Amino acid sequence: MVRNLVLTALLATALLVPGGARAAGEEFIELVDVPSAHTLDRAAYSLGLRMVPDGGILVGLRLGVTPYLQVGVSYGAGNFVGSGEPDWNDRVEFDIKLRLAEEQTVIPGLAAGYDSRGYGRQIEGGGYDKASVGFFATASKTLPFSEFWQAHLGVSRTLEEERVKPDLFVGVTARLSQEFSVALEYQLGIDREKASSDAKTGYLNAGLRWVFASELELALHLRNLAGPSGSPGLSSRSVAFAYYDSF
Repeated sequence: MVRNLVLTALLATALLVPGGARAAGEEFIELVDVPSAHTLDRAAYSLGLRMVPDGGILVGLRLGVTPYLQVGVSYGAGNFVGSGEPDWNDRVEFDIKLRLAEEQTVIPGLAAGYDSRGYGRQIEGGGYDKASVGFFATASKTLPFSEFWQAHLGVSRTLEEERVKPDLFVGVTARLSQEFSVALEYQLGIDREKASSDAKTGYLNAGLRWVFASELELALHLRNLAGPSGSPGLSSRSVAFAYYDSF
């Protein structure tokens, strides 16, 4: 019952919130699965709804507490769309991001934080098919040839596996127009199929984002485009909606 209430409350908020004035899509707060160094402005918030393979759904709320601090919560379920009982997540996940430095001529924007949200099915012993980022530090820098292109680099350490070495991720984002943007990321990622928790899978993800209203965006995510056969979510597709506003 508690799980139903949590997901219903987040979903209703995401779908029924009234229109606002803040423009969406100005910066990538995250690429596909990994974070950037950007945060929401103070008193700004985002409401997200991600529909994933096997009828799964993930609903999240993020809030800019100060100009440099962002917090969020998310909750989801597998088999939410389809027949049979939904596979409710065991807990509500949370994330926090602190922006450490603004981008300068030479210095990139810097941020650090923690994100407990993973992707895919829950596994025995806790965690998800694709482990959460966990603790992370990330940098974002505008590329010299265009103010609409940015490169991203980060390091993370999930808490879903013991003895695992830090993970690395890289990515690039580009605004093609006022409405369309693209993102490409590569994350080493944990290979849960191997006996060693230090083994890596490698996730290549891509995303296309369409800002079709001043506060609303629709994104198509193509995940794990180059992973080994049998790895979680191989060549999977998901659709995400996001709403942006401010108090």
